Amino acid sequence: MKICMMSLMMSDMVGCGYSIDEILETAVKCGMGAIDWIGLHHTTSVELKRASDAHGVPIAAHTMLKEGFIHDDPAYFDEFKSSLEDAVIMNAPVLMLPPFARINQTSMADDRSRYLDYYGNALELAQKAGVTLTLESTGYINSPITTADECLELLRQLPGLKLTFDQGNVATAEDPCGAFLKLRDYVVHFHVKDWHVSTTAQADYTPKRNGLYFRDALLGEGDMPIGDFWQLTNDAERQLWVNPESCDFTGKRPVLEVFQEICNEMRSWE
Repeated sequence: MKICMMSLMMSDMVGCGYSIDEILETAVKCGMGAIDWIGLHHTTSVELKRASDAHGVPIAAHTMLKEGFIHDDPAYFDEFKSSLEDAVIMNAPVLMLPPFARINQTSMADDRSRYLDYYGNALELAQKAGVTLTLESTGYINSPITTADECLELLRQLPGLKLTFDQGNVATAEDPCGAFLKLRDYVVHFHVKDWHVSTTAQADYTPKRNGLYFRDALLGEGDMPIGDFWQLTNDAERQLWVNPESCDFTGKRPVLEVFQEICNEMRSWE
């Protein structure tokens, strides 16, 4: 299991706000072999590269967190160029551009059409830079690209565009096992996450596209049969990096203890 630290899960975006050195130290102590820098953690790509090298942690991917496109900002493509430059500076082989719903969404189909143009232009620049551009399924009720068929709508039209397969996000719309079998030829990276699932609305649960209600769960403590999904992967796919998109969402437990538990859970799937 090639476990890759997902820096988001120790950031202020999930209520933690650990330093980049603390994130990297946790990755090393848990035996993670690489890191995916999600955003820039209020610093620069130069500093993230320096710190990663100092801790001996390769950068497996960079995930851009820019909102210009979803807000119809005319300068959105300049944001992409900046993130691509960051990926090059960090020597990240993969740059992931997540397709969130546009704020002024008129339909999911319209969003997909607009993303087709965006990814097409972005892919051209990424290929020139020697960086693999990926999309992922996003897991909100208005996410325009979540199911396998929605991913394929873009992937088949843009040769060279690849997929970061997010099992947990796919599960908000359809069976991730079936989706993976359709998409596996495009996958270059994995995200895994767990959910508590309810058939009825409850406090702290969010409605999803499949008509169910989901709440974040620590990996191994929710309702997702992630081990069953992982058993579908072949030897080559098990050489790809896997981000655990998980943490102690209560913030009450020691972070190292939590990530050691997460990594042990993931290794139990082998």
